[in-house]
Amino acid sequence: MYGRKRFEGKVAIITGAGSGLGREYAVRFAQEGASVVIADVNYAWACDTQREILKMTAKSLALKIDVSKKSEVKKMVKSTIAEFGKINILVNNAGIIIRTPLLNTSEQDWEREMAVDLRGVFLCCKYVVPEIIKTGGGKIVNISSVAGLFGSIAPAYTAAKGAVISLTKVLAGEFAPHRINVNAVCPGFTATPLNEKVRNSEVGQTILDKIPWKRFGEAADVAAAVLFLASDEADYITGAILPVDGGISSFFDMGKEYGTFDRK
Repeated sequence: MYGRKRFEGKVAIITGAGSGLGREYAVRFAQEGASVVIADVNYAWACDTQREILKMTAKSLALKIDVSKKSEVKKMVKSTIAEFGKINILVNNAGIIIRTPLLNTSEQDWEREMAVDLRGVFLCCKYVVPEIIKTGGGKIVNISSVAGLFGSIAPAYTAAKGAVISLTKVLAGEFAPHRINVNAVCPGFTATPLNEKVRNSEVGQTILDKIPWKRFGEAADVAAAVLFLASDEADYITGAILPVDGGISSFFDMGKEYGTFDRK
C-alpha cells in the first residue's frame, strides 16, 4: 500500500548494534517501521542506540549479548519473543577484527575471532530460525567483509569472514523450503569507529588509493544494501554475496602506465 513503511509490523534482531554499522542498521530499520532488538556485548552502547530509536517513538529492546555464547543467544531469542511475540529478520553483524599476521597470532586470538565472527552467526541462526519459521518465513542478512573475498593481513578475520560467505550459501538452500532468504553483505573499507585509526594513517591512504571510487564507504551505503536484502523486494534473492566496497574487490588498478604498455 502506498506510504506503507517497508518493515511495518516486522521484528528485526541486529547483533552488534551498539555502534558503527550495526547502529546504522538498527536506526534505519526503526525508521522503516520495524520493532528492533539491539543486541550488543556492550550494554551501554546498546542503550545509546535505543535512545536514538526512541526519538522516533519506535519500539525497541536493548540487550547485553555475547553472540559467541549459546546461553546468551538463547536469552536473546527468549527476550525478543517475550517483548514482541515473533521474529521476522535477523542481521548477523556482531564482529571483531584481530590484525595480526598468522605467525604472530596466538591460539587464543584465533579462537576468539572464530567464536564471535563465525560461531556467533551459527548460534544466532540455529536459535533464531525456528522462530522465523513460525511466522511463515523471513530474512537473514549475514555481514561478512571484502576480506572474505580476497586475502588480507588479518588471517583469522579473513578466514572467519570467508567462512560466513560459505555458510550463507549453504543456509540459503537449507532454509529455502521455509521461505527464509539468506544473503550476505560484504562491506569494504567503511568509515566506522572500528577502523578510524587505520583510516587516519598512512595505511588508510594506501587503501584509499586502491578503491576505484576513491572514497571510503559510509554506513548509509552498507545499510541501504542490508535493508534491501531484508525487504520484500528481495523475495527472490537468496544465497547472494553482495560487496559494498566502491569496487575494490572487483578491480585492481595497476596504474596508468600498464594501460598504455603495449602501445609503447
